[in-house]
Amino acid sequence: MKIEKALWAIGIMMMAAALPVVAVPTDVGQTASFEFGMGTQGIMSYEELGIRIPVASNGLSVALSARLLSSLTWATFINLETGGSVSFHPDVVAGVVSFGGSSPLVHGALRAHGAVGLLLGYSFTPWDSAIYGVPNLIGPNFTFALTGTFGLELFTAPRVSVCIDAGGGWKSIVGDEANPYVIASSWLGSGFGIRMGMRFYL
Repeated sequence: MKIEKALWAIGIMMMAAALPVVAVPTDVGQTASFEFGMGTQGIMSYEELGIRIPVASNGLSVALSARLLSSLTWATFINLETGGSVSFHPDVVAGVVSFGGSSPLVHGALRAHGAVGLLLGYSFTPWDSAIYGVPNLIGPNFTFALTGTFGLELFTAPRVSVCIDAGGGWKSIVGDEANPYVIASSWLGSGFGIRMGMRFYL
């Protein structure tokens, strides 16, 4: 924990050192932005691309994004009840709707923000299919998750910013309850998450 706190402190000091450099337009928080990011959620990594639209002048916004999640490694699940096990490489393709807010700019270039997100998608096993020639091991399913994040946004140009967020979430799946791959997939992607990204304001 001491190392994590020290890293956060160093990061905040580095961002603070850059604050006087950028002159951010006063309307930047009231315009839409395109954003992309990458991060981890539980043992899954992801990439996403989306748009954020302000819904009020006080910093509230809604974002719509497409996200692709992939297991960081081959996931192995052992069923303690039956003694059976499966090993596979699951992916999730999904859309995410998030609602959040941000603080006023500090020194004209830094602000805090937070959001809650709802993920709706589909889990599949493309790597297993490509290597072993098998169909989607998870089968027909509906994948969903609820997440929450809090972070900092630093403007590096008048209408460009970088973001770092941390948080967590819960992910699950609805599918064939007798399928061991569905059971194994139900917890993948739950837990602590961290994200880095960029925003381009219109």
